[in-house]
Parts: sequence; C-alpha cells; structure tokens
Amino acid sequence: MTSPSRNQMHEAALLFWRQYIRRPFGVGAVMPSGPKLARAMVDALDPKANDIVVELGPGTGAFTRQLIADGVAPENLVLVELDRHFAGFLRRQFPRSTVVQDSAARLPEILKALGQPKVRCILSGLPLRSMKLNDRRAVTRAVAASLARGGILTQFSYFHLPPLPEKLAERSGLQRRRAGVVLSNVPPAVVWRYTKT
Repeated sequence: MTSPSRNQMHEAALLFWRQYIRRPFGVGAVMPSGPKLARAMVDALDPKANDIVVELGPGTGAFTRQLIADGVAPENLVLVELDRHFAGFLRRQFPRSTVVQDSAARLPEILKALGQPKVRCILSGLPLRSMKLNDRRAVTRAVAASLARGGILTQFSYFHLPPLPEKLAERSGLQRRRAGVVLSNVPPAVVWRYTKT
C-alpha cells in the first residue's frame, strides 16, 4: 500500500476540523487519531488476511489505512460512517472498499443487505463515551448481534472506564479486556478488546 500523499493528508485534516467545528460531540475527538493508536487498535483486532472487517465511524480513515497496511484487502472492508461528508471522503480515498452512510446501530441490517450476517472483526472509532446512553446501548446490541462466536471488537476511549455499558455488554456475551494505553496519542487513549463468547 502506498502512503497517503501530502494533499490527501491535508484534505483529511481540513475535513476533520471542519466537521469538528460543526459537530464537536459527533466527531468526539479533539485531534485525528494518531498512527500509534491506529497501530494499537489493529494489533488488538488481529485481522486475518481473508477476514471481512467492519469499521464503525472511520472518519477520515486513519484506522482504515492501518488495516490495509497490515494486509486487509480493501475489498474486505465495510466502512460504516454516519456523517455524509466523511462518507464521501472515504469513497474517494478507498474506492475498492464498501462505504455505507448509515448508523452503526443498524449494523445487523447493513450486513444482512451485504449478504454477510456475521463477521469476525469489528473496529470502532465511534466516540461512545460522548454518546447518549441509549445510543451506546443500541450500538452495543448491534455489535453483539453482528459478531460471530469468538469475534472481536476493538474500541478506544479517552477514559479509563469501559466504553460499552458494562451490564449490557456482559448480557450480550461481550467479554472485555484492556488491550493497552497509548500515551503518545493526543489525548492519551485506552484500547479495549471485546470478544464474543
């Protein structure tokens, strides 16, 4: 995979800040995710070459680029992005991937429409701790319904508290562990790994 050009990185940064100014809680971050966080997220997910990988809230594609760099075929990526500006950017940057402009809470319906009811790998860049509790619950249920047995979700947060509602995650068969802390990210981030039991 070739690295993004300076123009592509500039376009991504401008888009991030434009969307942050419009909807700070929707973007949920004060800076784009850094390469060390992307590395930690993909390492915790550990996707195999033939896995279909779903990315929730990919934004400007920092984690997407790391997934591709680690050998995930662009054709095996399903990028679910609610923001239409980010979705349009992703379609231009990753034309071989499937970009769906929709809510992560509708993931089971999205995957069913794609003929892929269950997946082994979900990576989430959603700002879950900034979302309303009902929205966090809806995403938790959607992820649990979409993961195959033994499947993995990786999710980061800027808090040391787990990003998914704890009791609902347990009832949904999502077993969590803290996979690491990336102190060099701005702000520092905690990487969580959930396994569908």
